[in-house]
Amino acid sequence: MTEWLDDFLIRAICAGLIMVVIAAPMGCLMVWQRLAFLSDTLGHAAVLGVGLGLMLQLEPIFGVLAVALVIVFSLSRVSSYDSALSETTLAIISHTGLAGGIILVGLLPGPAVNLEAILFGDLLATTVADLLALLLTTVLLLVLLVRHWRAFVAVSVSREIAQAEGIEVRRIQVLMYIMIALLVAVMMKVMGVLLIAAMLVIPTTSARLFSRSPEQMVYISALYGLGALGGGISSSFHFDWQTGPAIVVSATALLLLTLAITRLIKPDLD
Repeated sequence: MTEWLDDFLIRAICAGLIMVVIAAPMGCLMVWQRLAFLSDTLGHAAVLGVGLGLMLQLEPIFGVLAVALVIVFSLSRVSSYDSALSETTLAIISHTGLAGGIILVGLLPGPAVNLEAILFGDLLATTVADLLALLLTTVLLLVLLVRHWRAFVAVSVSREIAQAEGIEVRRIQVLMYIMIALLVAVMMKVMGVLLIAAMLVIPTTSARLFSRSPEQMVYISALYGLGALGGGISSSFHFDWQTGPAIVVSATALLLLTLAITRLIKPDLD
């Protein structure tokens, strides 16, 4: 029954579709809560996790998840992620993790590690095991999103109002950070650590221009994600581009097209 998964292109498309499904709601929440920089930090620091995982002879995803969770729990002590101190801390962690990871990977004995695949992803090299891990993590994240969606949106609108309504704001925020860590760990294989944040933020930014409700923004973001996925895979085959970067370029092209159309429809838009 799994013969169809023997085709690398089918596996890549399935992985891309799963990524789009979870990237849409998670990306929207991250934009609303101004956590895009956090996903970028976790993505860069994931290189260190890859190095640690390989050094301990574990699957890289376990090293990535461990590093991401350490960062998340450390930063959960910070009261607001939009403060200057928080942004500085995230920037230091981001660049230090990336640099330290590259050094560590370079020092590992044995065959050279494909650092390019780690940084930019290799969607077309997705294995059945990768696909299963992505699917299971996506199902878990979707269950959590459905169960806590109202609380996530309330905290995104106003932490004070959410707290007044009886929502445990700190617990919801920590849960969100853990979910982002899980997402980064599994998306690393598909998009690469340098491109994860782009795929979460760009389609969401495009959707924001037309959305009138949080749920509508999620659905439209998913449509933009599908467009970017299709454009990226097509460009990869026709022009021999790397698939991950091609998906991001396609997403940006759709954003620019959307901005142009919006300007034509609403010429007074600031």
